[in-house]
Amino acid sequence: MAEPINITQLLDGHEAPQGVPAAMAEHLAAIQSARGRIVFMAYRGHAIVGLLIGRRRRTSTMLRISHFWVDADDIDRNAVGSELVSAMDQLSLDSDILTWRIATVPGEDAISTNLRAIAGIAAARSGAPYAERRLRNDGPTASSRTPIYTQTTGFTCGSASLMMAFAGLDPSSGIDRLLELAMWREATTVVSMDGPGGCDPYGLALAANSRGHAVKVFMSTSEAILIDRGNTEAKRDLMKFVQADFKSRVLEAGIEVEARAFTIAELRSAVAGGSIAVVLIDQRETHGRTAPHWVVAHAVSEEHFLVNDPWFEVDALENAADVVDLPIRDAMLDRMAWYGEPAYRAALIIGPRATCASDDADRSAHQRRDGVFDEAYEAERGHLG
Repeated sequence: MAEPINITQLLDGHEAPQGVPAAMAEHLAAIQSARGRIVFMAYRGHAIVGLLIGRRRRTSTMLRISHFWVDADDIDRNAVGSELVSAMDQLSLDSDILTWRIATVPGEDAISTNLRAIAGIAAARSGAPYAERRLRNDGPTASSRTPIYTQTTGFTCGSASLMMAFAGLDPSSGIDRLLELAMWREATTVVSMDGPGGCDPYGLALAANSRGHAVKVFMSTSEAILIDRGNTEAKRDLMKFVQADFKSRVLEAGIEVEARAFTIAELRSAVAGGSIAVVLIDQRETHGRTAPHWVVAHAVSEEHFLVNDPWFEVDALENAADVVDLPIRDAMLDRMAWYGEPAYRAALIIGPRATCASDDADRSAHQRRDGVFDEAYEAERGHLG
């Protein structure tokens, strides 16, 4: 008679036990201190016969299954897989996880077809970056065709987010690095503590407006923002000067500005009505460090926004499937969408293009490589996006 299957969870900071296959042991070592990792191990007696590894951002109700392994020599592989899935299902129930996801990029998630079937995750639709299973019904599934674009530098989350908004509203819109850097140059406040600065909301509004998009700005403070990113008085003064110019140009252009904090209900209404919101958040909720960051809220369901985040953490073994169509509850986004001391809010509501100007014309007018971008900063991922 076969020994029973026992499931245990590998707790944070604990090393992989002996007997794990080399490839899995290497992966477990890499994610030992990764934020949001979840590891279940199946034993028969003292032998490890299966592993199920997932990871999640605590801001999201989605968990990505990254590895699922069952010993090929076990006498009942399906039983081992089912016990592991049952353990993950119970954890999901206890932790407000409503969907499981597997990345479709080759080599990203090591899960065989038969084990994916045990987890109940069907094949992805053609061209989709992930396959997904809803664990419980929380209302109609939100839908959006807003593509993911991950920022190529540590400071271009604003322009990357703006590009995603453009492409979500108009699939024919260009979405590439040339445009990412061009709009960053148009919207940046020039400096931060240790390199180029991120994007100012008024600067982003000007970049959207110049490309024919309807845009509305929510800004809850009249003071200069993101000033904490400058580490000298001279830098802070320069940032204030640039922001004042951006704001003046926005008002001259007739762009609508709401000088108050938006509500989540207003954000939801705008997105439900077909607009896309580019929202300033604090990364403390997602990555445990205080830093301003721009994300894209592009669809809504009954209790969630779908959010694209242009940043994923390589050190935490995240990939693009971790940051596209993130289901984030209204209350969580409400908490995330404040930054600074005292706290303030900023967001752009982007609507469809109001003109027929082509993206090619935009590029010729706005996107010239002028040598000011320092390639050394490309490797410097992690500060202001």
